[in-house]
Amino acid sequence: MAERDPRTVFVADSARLADAVVQLLAANGIPAEIEQLPPAPISALTGMSEAPEVEEYPILVTEPKKVDEARDLLAMAEKMAAVRASVEKRAARTGDVTATCEDCGKPSTWPAKAMGTTEVCPHCSGYMDIPDPDEDWSDVDFGTEADDEEEGAKE
Repeated sequence: MAERDPRTVFVADSARLADAVVQLLAANGIPAEIEQLPPAPISALTGMSEAPEVEEYPILVTEPKKVDEARDLLAMAEKMAAVRASVEKRAARTGDVTATCEDCGKPSTWPAKAMGTTEVCPHCSGYMDIPDPDEDWSDVDFGTEADDEEEGAKE
């Protein structure tokens, strides 16, 4: 595979997406363009060119000094799109979910779209987390009760 131009900040899989990325960059003061494809070879038999199927649309920033700024902007846009997709998925959930309050130990029923949120327990008015099966918290260190007690003693 040929090495990409260092001004390439994104490779779209459709002309429509490529155009949208160029417009996003332009709206943020970063001039960019879709890389021009090499001309299609002309058939010696028919005299016509056979345009190859385009699978990639590289986006080039025309001002090399703005390449890093463009990459940062596109990374932020990608994160925002992921958050938006997660919110939309959560809002589309149907049904109910049961969660148990850690303070009073009583279960309560919540609409499925509440998964992944913190709500007020209807029994004790404490805060309770409504678990979301799509979120993985296995790598988060929440500390221990001893850590909480040490923190309280410092105050």
